[in-house]
Amino acid sequence: MKISKEVKVGVLATIAIAMFVVGFNYLKGQNIFTSSNNYYGVYKKIDGLFESNPVLINGFKVGHVSNVSMDNSTLELTVEISVPGDIEVPLNSRMRIINNDMIGSKAIELILGDTSVLATDGTRLFSEQDEGIIQAVSAVLTPLSQSVNRVISDIDTAVVGADLEGTLRDASLALRAFKETADKLNHMLDGKDEQFDQIFVNVERTTSELRGLAPKIDSIASQLERTTASISKIELNETIEEINALVLELNKTTMAINEGQGSLGKLVNEDELYQNLDATILQLKALLVDIENYPSRYTGITQRQRKKAEAAKEEEELEK
Repeated sequence: MKISKEVKVGVLATIAIAMFVVGFNYLKGQNIFTSSNNYYGVYKKIDGLFESNPVLINGFKVGHVSNVSMDNSTLELTVEISVPGDIEVPLNSRMRIINNDMIGSKAIELILGDTSVLATDGTRLFSEQDEGIIQAVSAVLTPLSQSVNRVISDIDTAVVGADLEGTLRDASLALRAFKETADKLNHMLDGKDEQFDQIFVNVERTTSELRGLAPKIDSIASQLERTTASISKIELNETIEEINALVLELNKTTMAINEGQGSLGKLVNEDELYQNLDATILQLKALLVDIENYPSRYTGITQRQRKKAEAAKEEEELEK
């Protein structure tokens, strides 16, 4: 079957139109082969946002601005974005106009919300807008400009308030005085070159002699160090020997006491001796108390005095 030229032209025209539509939408950032949802936001100004500008989620391009229109009565701008249908957009999500690069081109940042209710095709989302590139740069440059102006003003004030003429005059006087001092010093040193040469020679000779004495000084210091070390070692050894002898004697004494040798050993080890000694001490103490209370019993010259003291003691014991 032969195909007429008209059919061929029609088919080619249809294919050309289809390719033109696909290419045009592709240049606009639209993909006609995938489904998408459209959302919109309303702004007072958009600062140069145009159709086909990117829509970003976390910095990644997911869609594009599909339409920008203005209400002539309220001058409000409606921005419509197109996002693939497989991306779930919560109802409380926000559309924020941001600076996409340093030259000031714009983009829409889609900030997803946290609600479980999803936005549908044609839903109006919350709209926000970052500060423009000019405002951002101005926010940085304004404080810097103010600081520079303040410094320049302070310098002007200091220069105006300073006595420049007096300062220059004082500096000139100081330089003149320094020059006069230098001239006097040069005049004083004229013809003294030989003397200075002799002084330098003497200094160099003395330095050489001291350098030659350095080994001797080091030797003397080493000998002193060895002598000091020896003396310290001798004293330490003698002290250690005396301590050892003392410890040995203490050990012998302790062993003798433990074995019951000597008076102290018997006193420590024999209970009967200790008890007798304790009883004797108690009797002696009682005797001393009795002598202190009734001295006439022991120091009375006559028998009558002694009997009187004995009677007083018996009477006091009866009262107790």
